[in-house]
Amino acid sequence: MTNKLNTFVQVDPGHFHSALVLKESLDGVSSTIHVYSELDQLLLNHLTLVSGFNQRADNPSNWKLEVHTGPDSVDRMIKEKMGEAVIIAGHNRSKIKTILACLENGFHVLADKPWVIEAVDFPILEKALKVAQEKNLVVMDIMTERCEVVSLLQRELSNSLEIMGPFLKTGRPALSLRSSHSLCKKVNGLQLRRPVSFFDIAEQGEGLTDVGIHLVDLSMWLLFPDKGICHKNDIRIKSATRWPTILDLSQFQAATGQEKYPSSLDDYVEGDCLTYFGNNTVDYEIHGLTIHVDTRWDFMAGPDGLDTYSAITRGEKARIELRQNEATNFESEIFVKPVSHSMDQLQLLLEAKVRDLSEQYEGLGLVRHEGEFQLSIPKKLRTGHESHFGMITRRFLSHLRKESPIPSWEFANHLSRYFITVEGVKISRGAV
Repeated sequence: MTNKLNTFVQVDPGHFHSALVLKESLDGVSSTIHVYSELDQLLLNHLTLVSGFNQRADNPSNWKLEVHTGPDSVDRMIKEKMGEAVIIAGHNRSKIKTILACLENGFHVLADKPWVIEAVDFPILEKALKVAQEKNLVVMDIMTERCEVVSLLQRELSNSLEIMGPFLKTGRPALSLRSSHSLCKKVNGLQLRRPVSFFDIAEQGEGLTDVGIHLVDLSMWLLFPDKGICHKNDIRIKSATRWPTILDLSQFQAATGQEKYPSSLDDYVEGDCLTYFGNNTVDYEIHGLTIHVDTRWDFMAGPDGLDTYSAITRGEKARIELRQNEATNFESEIFVKPVSHSMDQLQLLLEAKVRDLSEQYEGLGLVRHEGEFQLSIPKKLRTGHESHFGMITRRFLSHLRKESPIPSWEFANHLSRYFITVEGVKISRGAV
């Protein structure tokens, strides 16, 4: 790495993930971040969060935000080019056009999900990735769920043929994934205020195209590690559904801080209630393995709005379950249940696997329960969702600095995960 500092700009920070990228200081990155945005509440929310990171007592950051307000944020940012890489989060409907414009003008791009929310925009995604490859630019989707220790451990166990056997190809899905997200939640200890546009699915996208992209990404990452999946040849979407979450006015007020429904949401409001289509399922096959994805938006999924997640991989010899519920005190835990193994056989295999993993996951253990085993995961390995944005950003910097190459399979899987989400929503609406 040279002594030259890398430089970041941000454009239209419409989601709190814009700030989470800056939760920690980043070695070799200029502390001055140029932010281009309209002067609106979304910008003020962003500044408040980053200011909080700078002022915290424990390991404060030291960001200096140079704010450029006014209309045509993207055009001004491109013209003035105050940085080499752009951070983009929020404004889902127009995001892929912003990403393409940045790439065409020579910026590296780190962009939060989702990049596309409608099938009609999928060709723009294809073009953006092609431009990045032609111009040798780094473009990354912020797939934070891959950083979760429970996901990493489930991936390790699921791909042990001795433990799992082959994945199921008949009957139940080889993989079932479910997430419940909270409309009302806290971030960095503060009550999050959702922008009104969040409840407009034409702007935000439905649940599958928004947060569901993480589950679809995990399905390929879990079942086919380090392998490219071709969206044209390797995937068959079988079915999809959608249904709304109904909020009353008091819940809308708690989530947004707004006193009444704005006119922009008239199409979704009837009487005192708001209809929000944030819930979807999709069933699809990859190389003959069936995958079920269920993504939901509740008013409050867990305590203080904690999001919850579960995943089950099914093999002929064992089943691996990631659970996060009241029984686990809302901590994500990994359980392994025998299918054709005896408990004693499975215990020997798991003990050997835990020994192999202990060098990378220090302190990992195994607990035997009635009819199943549980991985004992020490607290020091649980880094937390908000810290994963820093991990992704450092990986982005490593690619940008030519310290490590982007895996060859990432581009194919980038297209495949968005193909599944936008086509799934299209099918769920009856537009086959």
